Amino acid sequence: MSTDQPTPTTPADPWAPPDATAAPHQPVPAPPAPAAPAPLYAAAPPPLGTPYTQGYPGAPAGTGYPSAPPVHPYGAVPAPGPYGYPGPLKYDGFAIAGFILSLVGGVLLAVIFGIMGITRTRGGRAKGRGLAIAAVAIGTLWFVAGIVVAVVVAVTTEPTSSYTVGDCVQLSVDGDAQLDDGAAPSLPMVACEVPHNGEVYAARDLPAGPYPGLQRVEQEARAYCTSEFESFVGLPFEDSQLSFFYVYPEQLGWGAGDHEIACVATAVDDVTGTLRGAAR
Repeated sequence: MSTDQPTPTTPADPWAPPDATAAPHQPVPAPPAPAAPAPLYAAAPPPLGTPYTQGYPGAPAGTGYPSAPPVHPYGAVPAPGPYGYPGPLKYDGFAIAGFILSLVGGVLLAVIFGIMGITRTRGGRAKGRGLAIAAVAIGTLWFVAGIVVAVVVAVTTEPTSSYTVGDCVQLSVDGDAQLDDGAAPSLPMVACEVPHNGEVYAARDLPAGPYPGLQRVEQEARAYCTSEFESFVGLPFEDSQLSFFYVYPEQLGWGAGDHEIACVATAVDDVTGTLRGAAR
């Protein structure tokens, strides 16, 4: 049996006093402090609104992708002006009013409102441009039609009387019948040297103004012709063998400018010459 075995050692007692011969205690070094995290940006980020000149954090200026506009903290910055989508367009009131007036004959207002409607609906700012154009067109047609009617009436309307004292006329065969119906007979002018049966002995114009009415015009004509008969013939109408009738303007002729009433002395048989001073 070998006797060269190592001598067993007894573990040191943790509660034993320190050995004076041992080396002095060395302090344990503190662990190194953790390194500070690297900043996200190499420099302070630019203020809001400054265009970026770097493509990524920490990249040198002038490198990377082209600069992009800053991002608003609450999303995209809305464009200036009213927000949202425009509502549906409404019809322009002037265009509607002009179109209605053109249908009922309001010519002047229809044209004025139509022109205003065309201006207000220009560029699609409102609906009703077609109505405004129609108002101007219809109103213009009404105006032209009114002028045409006035010209036609003025040309085709013959005054009921256009006589001068001393004019000799030849009454139509049915003159008496026409007088009974209240209508003036046809009075073709003839020379007083040829046989005729009537002569104008008085004529005057009624006062200007609105048409006074058929009954009033007839009364004025009858009174005037009765009062003028004796001064022309030489005898009062009640004592004379002659008769008379009168012509006067009706409303259509009055509108055309005829305001004259004329008195015509008539004989039963044709006469030659004048009836002035005939005293019969």
